[in-house]
Amino acid sequence: MLLNDLRTQVAHYARKMYESQLVRATQGNLSARDTESGLICITPSGADYQMLTAEDIAVVDVEGNIIEGKWKPSVETPLHTHILRLRRDINCVMHTHALYTSAFGVVYQPIPMILQESAACLGGEVPIVPYQESGTQAFAELVGRTLGERSAVIWGNHGAMVVGVNLALTFSIAHALEDTARVYSLAKQLGTPAPLPPEEVARLHTHWKEGYGQTAIGTH
Repeated sequence: MLLNDLRTQVAHYARKMYESQLVRATQGNLSARDTESGLICITPSGADYQMLTAEDIAVVDVEGNIIEGKWKPSVETPLHTHILRLRRDINCVMHTHALYTSAFGVVYQPIPMILQESAACLGGEVPIVPYQESGTQAFAELVGRTLGERSAVIWGNHGAMVVGVNLALTFSIAHALEDTARVYSLAKQLGTPAPLPPEEVARLHTHWKEGYGQTAIGTH
């Protein structure tokens, strides 16, 4: 089977997304690029995350053409391939429906940097992509413009997307985003949350990239 190891890892992290409630039912999707061939392994459309195996993961090229797989790839394939074409510095794209993060997308409030660990991997305020029907090339381009060089964006009235060098770091970034959204929501009930100074966020992010980005060059 083509790219068996990477497909196994994508299935593994897709199950972890479900188990940690980053997604529910058949929501969300996940992809990873093979650094040697440039091919992309992506979760299938309408997948039952609990049952996913390597054989269920589709393989597409950078334009989204199906290379191998028994199921249709995610409806968000145009988004994944577009982001991976734009960002040669990352290899993974993860679309989540985590509850607290999604709530910020409903009120259209960017998430500020309030936690040291989250600021390190997110690198700055997480913006909101204006609502637009997903699954289209137009939406993919809108997300790409909003994402820029960031690690995460929130989709208005929908969910969120994070990107990373490999599957493990991408999964961690998704949790950092949800943790920040949840802590901020709780902190607002107690008082006025104090964000970290921008210069400190920049310093933390630079240190994080030097510590993780330079060593985690694989896809799994």
